[in-house]
Amino acid sequence: KKSSVNEGAFISERYKMAFMKFLGTIIICLPVILGQILHYNVSEESPLGTMIGNIATDANITSSDLTMEFIFLSQSNPLTSLFHLEEKSGSLSVGMRIDRESLSECKFQTECLLNLDVICRNSGSFYQKLELKIKILDINDNSPTFPEDSARLSVSEGSLVGTSFPIEGAVDRDGGHFSVNLYRVVPETAPFSVQFQKNVDGSSLVRLILKKTLDREQQKSYQFQIVAEDGGNPANVGSLVVFVDVLDINDHQPVFSQTHYNLTVDEDVAVNTTILTLTARDEDEGLNGDVIYSLSPRQDEKILKLFQVVPTSGSLQVKESLIFEPGKQYRIIVEASDRAKQPLMSQTQVTVNVRDTHNNPPRIKVDLLSNTDKAQILESASPNAPIAHVTVDDPDTGYNGKINCSIQSEKFQLQKFNVLEYKVVVAQALDREVQSEYRVTVVCQDEGNPPLNASSTFNVTVLDENDHSPIFTKPSYVVQTQEDNNIGASLIRVSASDKDIGKNAEITYRLQSSKYNFLIDPRSGLISAQFRLDREETPLITLGVLAVDGGSPARTGTTSVIIKITDINDNKPEFQNQSFEFAIQENAPKYSSVGLLVATDKDENEKITFSLLPQYNGGIPFEILPNGTIRTTEVLDRETIANYQFSVVATDSGSPPQQSSVKISIDVLDMNDNAPIFMFPSDNNSTVIISYQTLPHTVIAHLDTRDIDQGLNSTVTYVTRDRNYSHIFQLNSLSGRLILMKQLTTAEIGKYKLSIIAQDKGTPPRTSERTMTIVVTSQPIPEEAAEADDHKYFLIAIAISCVTIVIAVVIILTICLIKRADRLRQKYHEQHKSEPYIEIPAQRFHQNAIDSLNCSGMLDKDTPELQLYPSLHNSQISTKGITANLGQDDKIHHQLSPFTLHHVLGTSTSYRGGSKLARKGGDNSSDRSGEITPSDSGRGGSEDDLNTSILLSHCSSIDFENNKNNTPRKELSFSSFNKPRTSVQGNSFNAKNNVLQTKLPPPPRNVFGGFQRQESLYSDAGSFCGHDDSTTTSGSYVLDQEDIFDGLNSSLHRGQCIV
Repeated sequence: KKSSVNEGAFISERYKMAFMKFLGTIIICLPVILGQILHYNVSEESPLGTMIGNIATDANITSSDLTMEFIFLSQSNPLTSLFHLEEKSGSLSVGMRIDRESLSECKFQTECLLNLDVICRNSGSFYQKLELKIKILDINDNSPTFPEDSARLSVSEGSLVGTSFPIEGAVDRDGGHFSVNLYRVVPETAPFSVQFQKNVDGSSLVRLILKKTLDREQQKSYQFQIVAEDGGNPANVGSLVVFVDVLDINDHQPVFSQTHYNLTVDEDVAVNTTILTLTARDEDEGLNGDVIYSLSPRQDEKILKLFQVVPTSGSLQVKESLIFEPGKQYRIIVEASDRAKQPLMSQTQVTVNVRDTHNNPPRIKVDLLSNTDKAQILESASPNAPIAHVTVDDPDTGYNGKINCSIQSEKFQLQKFNVLEYKVVVAQALDREVQSEYRVTVVCQDEGNPPLNASSTFNVTVLDENDHSPIFTKPSYVVQTQEDNNIGASLIRVSASDKDIGKNAEITYRLQSSKYNFLIDPRSGLISAQFRLDREETPLITLGVLAVDGGSPARTGTTSVIIKITDINDNKPEFQNQSFEFAIQENAPKYSSVGLLVATDKDENEKITFSLLPQYNGGIPFEILPNGTIRTTEVLDRETIANYQFSVVATDSGSPPQQSSVKISIDVLDMNDNAPIFMFPSDNNSTVIISYQTLPHTVIAHLDTRDIDQGLNSTVTYVTRDRNYSHIFQLNSLSGRLILMKQLTTAEIGKYKLSIIAQDKGTPPRTSERTMTIVVTSQPIPEEAAEADDHKYFLIAIAISCVTIVIAVVIILTICLIKRADRLRQKYHEQHKSEPYIEIPAQRFHQNAIDSLNCSGMLDKDTPELQLYPSLHNSQISTKGITANLGQDDKIHHQLSPFTLHHVLGTSTSYRGGSKLARKGGDNSSDRSGEITPSDSGRGGSEDDLNTSILLSHCSSIDFENNKNNTPRKELSFSSFNKPRTSVQGNSFNAKNNVLQTKLPPPPRNVFGGFQRQESLYSDAGSFCGHDDSTTTSGSYVLDQEDIFDGLNSSLHRGQCIV
């Protein structure tokens, strides 16, 4: 009595712990029920098949359920086509090429995030929605691009340094760091720099900045490039060629050839005679450089009356007759102006002396210091350097013999050396490159009346010095050439000039050091390649070229040569894989898409066309579209051909085209398009004849069908419509064996017609129906059969004895375990955070092995193993070896899963008939009460039943409904495709009759044919065994030795547990 009190307290505490675990499970699973958000990252342009993640693993959805599948919620969403979701495993991978810049969801977005919904479900009640957030990572797959290849600007030479000129910026389809990050001017010697401002929308405002003043008179135009670089590594670039025309402004005034003119005319000179032609030069162009001449109005009116100047030619003419006045000179101011809107003007003075015709002019002698016919002077000569010696004399006397000399040149001057001796010296710095030769005139005039003058002219040659570096004709050269060139073939000729002359202008060409083997002719500047160019390896090569003159020290000029290598078709298309494997469901409509082939070509002609090899045209039910799509040309039948293998050719668009081929393998997947076909019973053979003396549980017929489908689509179960004969005949739904259930009497001799339905396990299932006839005759069983039956009953008796011993051991061991658990209950009170259990470890069968028996139980962890050794009908079952020998017909080997007894503590184990079992709802006497024993209702069990059956029941006050979720292991299930909680109720195994009795929740279809009762899994009173042993056979199922293993074999392979 004390033991019962302790046992009740122990069970009550376990109820509390079970409830707390159940509540915790609900709280933990609440986010799973409401849905989860999974985040993934994948780079654009990732190869097809690139693994992104496993939804099942990331969402912590772990199940061995073969019907669990993952599908996109909205199949019409175009984003789902970018990804491939494996329905069974939940693996998410790249399904097609992803171009981040082409996705409308990502345009003008800093972060490209795609939202997809996935449903996880099975064939049962499990259903969960998962939200996927897939971030598409940008790669640097686009180069900056300017709207135009070139731009032309007109810039005034009067523009100030720092003036900006807007240029339309480059656009890069990539975003973030891979967008345009830098602009630069090439070459850097150009008088412009570049500034840019990056806009929010990814565009950029680019400005050319003038970094030094322009002078049209020195250079009329410029050509350079603006190069845009993105932030990639290596960076992608785009370029814009800029042409700048320098516009002229009126920044130069006309300059007279001399600042002062001095001339003498005879007093009798005729009117309109040209006495002097003035010349002025303007460096500007157009109207800004067109010079007109005039007399300054701000001078003596007498000058304007006596002289005039022709505006266009600059001829100074006598307007009226001159009157000699002793010592009188006319100083005429002549103006030269251009024709600009705001003209510039310069003046010169012309001194006109009126000569007396009776006076003698002076005589001049010039001696050049260079001892040549021309005076020579280095351009680097310093001021006051002498170039000539001048001697003058005049035969006249008095004032007529007094001589004054002057020189008409800005670069030179006359210095008095002695009486009537002068030296000509350098007055200003010389530049041979500006003017290499000067004409110098020395004018001497006496003081006679009128004074007479004389002049002497000589030439001065400016000698060169090496003060200029060579200059190439272009700041950079661009040349295009094809790859696979001939070694040594010429590419381009560069040319440079030097403003110096002679040896200082003798130019030798050289190449700057480079990793490429190019050669340049030192004299002609002709560049050639000494190796074969490969565009796929290097599409662009830049060389530095030097021009070195022959001066001492030598001067050097530089330029760059950009070699653009054009493509030829020298590469074959390359397939993404060495071979492709696809699968398609049979009976798919004509022109269904099977898959997409992907190939690349290193050449520029990347357009690839796919086609079948000629020998396959018309020979296979597939066609290849030019874009690589494989389509069916007819409806496929897996039962005719299950696999197709052929080759596909990829051809590029080059000339001549290049080709490559790849092998394709296409598996035709099975669908349930064939119903089972009865082999027996058949149209010609549908009758079974037995004697009324045939022993019960004898297999009287074996149904046989054929289903040419595959897998579950070809797995057939059997069921009969005729329940009226269920007490006589029993059909095994798995093996198709028809079993005689009772001993027939002479009154039951006759014909019985059974309607048999064969149904496969496809979705949806297909069925076939056949009617068979069982003829019971009065013919006796042969004597040999009776003797065999006597031997059979002998073996059954031995088996019953073994089972009895095992049950006794189990009862004793259970009592010991309960007492030990009660003693240790206090010690382990703190450790009962989870339900304890005892488990019999899995072993292997060695002969006819039952598949995996997996049940849950609740025992202390330290409780010894519970071992059952029932002996039944020439069989031996051991929980240590878990071996069952039931005859010698079947040899099956399987792995046994852990076998655990449910709620052993607090339960009692008894033989059938040994104690009265609690009933469910008082159901004692119904002909179809749902009992699970083969006894007749109201009469108790038969002698064989009482002696041979084993009943493991839980006849206690445990509320099984409230404790069914306590175990951490899965509940027993007969169907892997339906996952509600299931258990076994009222178990009984009869060694003589081989009765396997189970209680199932409503499954998709009956596992054991049409004889299974569908009742509540748990009784109203919470009792685990809620039925009497004395009702009809309704709800029971009878198997022979082979039935046990066939049924277990089929069920346990699908994760079921049968007790």
